[in-house]
Amino acid sequence: MFRSVAPSPADPVYLLSQQVREDTAPEKVDLGFGVYRNERGLYHELRALGAAKRILAQQDANHDYEVTTGSTAFLTNAAKVLFGWEADILSSGRVTSVQAISGTGAIHLGALFLARTPSFKGKKVYIGTPARGNYVPLFNLVGFEVVTYRHYDVSTGTVDFDSLLTATRTAYAGSIFVLQGCCHNPSGADFSLAQWDTLADEMQAKKLFPLFDMAYQGLGASLDEDAYGLRLFAGRNLELLACQSFSKNFGLYGERVGVLHAVSQDADVAARVYERLRCLIRWEFSSSPAYGARLVNIILSDKELRQDWQAELDKIQKRLADNRKALHVELVEKRSAPGSWSSILSSNGLFCFLPLSPQQCERLAAEFHIHMLQNGRINLAGLNRSNIDHVASALVKVMSSSLSRL
Repeated sequence: MFRSVAPSPADPVYLLSQQVREDTAPEKVDLGFGVYRNERGLYHELRALGAAKRILAQQDANHDYEVTTGSTAFLTNAAKVLFGWEADILSSGRVTSVQAISGTGAIHLGALFLARTPSFKGKKVYIGTPARGNYVPLFNLVGFEVVTYRHYDVSTGTVDFDSLLTATRTAYAGSIFVLQGCCHNPSGADFSLAQWDTLADEMQAKKLFPLFDMAYQGLGASLDEDAYGLRLFAGRNLELLACQSFSKNFGLYGERVGVLHAVSQDADVAARVYERLRCLIRWEFSSSPAYGARLVNIILSDKELRQDWQAELDKIQKRLADNRKALHVELVEKRSAPGSWSSILSSNGLFCFLPLSPQQCERLAAEFHIHMLQNGRINLAGLNRSNIDHVASALVKVMSSSLSRL
């Protein structure tokens, strides 16, 4: 029976990880991974997380299930991080929060919920490109047709806002727009505050529905600044979905800690949304992993731990920004590298695009043992004092060699 299974498309991230593992050169540099690594290229455990693990061990919390939708205390704290610690909307009864299997699981649950809501029957999902590799198949999987527009302008290294506005002005009412709230993956190109204001005006006027992907809150500017767009929409009494992940900003990648938040018109509607989400969770995966959520809740419930978490998150954000500046200095000021490198400085979060072709990326891996996705996306956390000179020198050689062939 299984002979009828069709071949599946290759996953470039998985293939890259295999390539990195097989490269045994001592000068190897991995810029293709999707998580935060410290200066030594290793997993970084936050101080507050280590403290929370010790506290939880002393509590002997066992390994019992949480309720289907997740711990109420955890969900309350998660909503405070996203919407603001003292946000009025949290006491309005309009916000429904349920635990999901990290950010991707939250997006899937949200997509499934929308696909089974009569108001969205026949509606299309709009996604800016380039996008996370699982966006399009994820929405296709639950029956939505996906329309794409250009999010990133290669010529400027910034958001192609005109392309987005064209999409909003031609979309029918009720169309779903997937918006990354901050630290865009893969480009790092985020909306300015003024662009968020304009986008909110446009989407409100056209009655378009926003689905926010909040995977990197705190890694762009700050916890509050990174949530500006989401809070702007929520403050206008617009209905929306927000998919929150604690993988990156708590370092809980493998624990799969996420939340789906739904903002409804009023508390009565929110109660019905909650019951529908509860059913979908029960039917699909019954409940979410508890361990990571308990750790997050310990940190967010303790003022000192929460402040320490925020302080260390600020340091991580600063290191990413410093790495951006350092790479730009090495390329432009020290080496006068050919091409435009402004996207390094104009982007936010873990990622940015380098102006490289797939062939140039392949050469960097084969000759210089520098690994990245073939679209030129790099993770700034992969740079450190011991490898940045090697990376910059290799980039200049590859770019200069390409120009000499023209």
